[in-house]
Amino acid sequence: MNRPAIEIENLSKTFRLYPDLVRSRLKQYLFFWNTYYREKVALDGINLRIDKGEVVGVLGPNGAGKSTLLKIIAGISYPTSGRVSVDGRVVAVLSLGLGFHPRLSGLENIELAGMMLGMTREEIRRKRDWIVEFSELKEYITQPMSAYSSGMRARLSFAVAACQEPEILIIDEALATGDIRFVQKCIGRILEITRSGATALFVSHSIWSIKRLTRRCILLANGKIADDGETAVVADRYYELMLQHEVFEPDGAASYASEFVGTGEVRLQRAELLDASGRSTRIVAPGDTVALALELVSRQNLDHVGMMVKCWRNDGINVMTMGYMAGGVLSENYEFRNTTLRLPAGTSTVRFKLPKLLLAPGDYYMSLSIFDEPTFSGSTSAEQYYFKQHVIEFGVRMLGNPNRGLVYYQPAAVALEGGKLPRNT
Repeated sequence: MNRPAIEIENLSKTFRLYPDLVRSRLKQYLFFWNTYYREKVALDGINLRIDKGEVVGVLGPNGAGKSTLLKIIAGISYPTSGRVSVDGRVVAVLSLGLGFHPRLSGLENIELAGMMLGMTREEIRRKRDWIVEFSELKEYITQPMSAYSSGMRARLSFAVAACQEPEILIIDEALATGDIRFVQKCIGRILEITRSGATALFVSHSIWSIKRLTRRCILLANGKIADDGETAVVADRYYELMLQHEVFEPDGAASYASEFVGTGEVRLQRAELLDASGRSTRIVAPGDTVALALELVSRQNLDHVGMMVKCWRNDGINVMTMGYMAGGVLSENYEFRNTTLRLPAGTSTVRFKLPKLLLAPGDYYMSLSIFDEPTFSGSTSAEQYYFKQHVIEFGVRMLGNPNRGLVYYQPAAVALEGGKLPRNT
C-alpha cells in the first residue's frame, strides 16, 4: 500500500483558557499545583487518512475544530496528543493578507508574503510577473498596501499562494472575500493544481464551493469527525446539523419605531412570522401554512390605507409581493386585485396569511410600505406613512434538498398522452 499524504492517529488538541492575559498565567506559573484556567477541547480523538491525489473538503459549524486541524497538519500548531504524519511539501492558505505590511508596496509585499510561505527570493522573482497578472493589480502594484481595499489584498495574497506548485494544498476559507468573478478564477486555479496530482484539504462554509472542488468530505462537530464520505451526502448531513442550531433573532421594537422613512401617521410596532398553530417562528418549510402579523399604531382614523409587503431573497432578488401594487397582487383565490384597509386610531393588527408557502429553501427578508392609496404614486418616500426595508428575516429549510438556488416552487401536473402533439391548423 502506498504511503498516504496525510495520516492522523488519535489526534487531540486542548487549549488552556485563562480569565485574563497576565495575572492568572503568572499565578499558574508560581502556584503550579493549583488550576487557574479552564480547558477547551478543540479536537478529540481524530483518526484520518488522506491518500495522495485526494481532494477532501472539511465542513462544520464555527468552533468545530476545522482551522485547528488544518494548522496542526500545516505544522503551525502542535497536538496535545496523537500522531500526525505528512508526506509532501505543504502550502497552506490559512488567512488571506497574512504577512502584508501596510507601508510596503504591493511588489515588496509579494516578496515578504512569499518568504513567509517558504519560497526563496529567486523563486519569488521568477514568479512575480505571474502573481501580478493573476491578481489583476498591475496598475496598483507599486502603491503602498494601505491604499488597497480588502478585496485587493485578498487578490494579491491568493495570487502569491496560488503561484506555487505544492504537493499538499491546504485552504481555509480563502475564498470568503472577493468578487464572484475572481472567486471563480481562484477555484479554476485550485482545480488546476489538484488535477496535476496534488493532495488538497479545503475548508469552507460554502457548500457550493465544496461540491465544486471535492468528491470526499469530512464533517467536524464538537471536535470529532461526525461523518466522512461522499461530498453530496456529507453536505446534506452538515445542512441538517446547522438546522438544529439555527436561530433568527427577532428584531427589537425600538428599531421598528425608528430607522424608517415616511410621515409617521402609521408606524410598525411589531412584526411576527407565525406557523400554522399561531406560534412565532423564523424557520419554515416549503408548503407550510404561515402568516405575517403586523402590529400597527395609527395617530388617527385613516381610510383607504394601502400596504405593500415585499419578500426578498438575501441576495436582493424580489421574490413576491403581498397586499397592494400597480396591476394588483395575487389573492388566495388566484385573482389579481389590490386590498385597502380602514385603519382605526390606536393599535391594531394586520395579518397576511399564506395558505401554502411555495418559497424554495433559502434566507429571506420582508420590507413594508404603508401609504394613502388615493395619493400614493409609488415614487417618493414623503408620500408614505411608513417604509422600512427590513422588518423581518426568516429562513426556508428542507432537509436533503439540493435546490437551494431556486426562488419558489411552481405547482405542475404531469400526464402521459398517447400519439403525436396536435398541430394548429
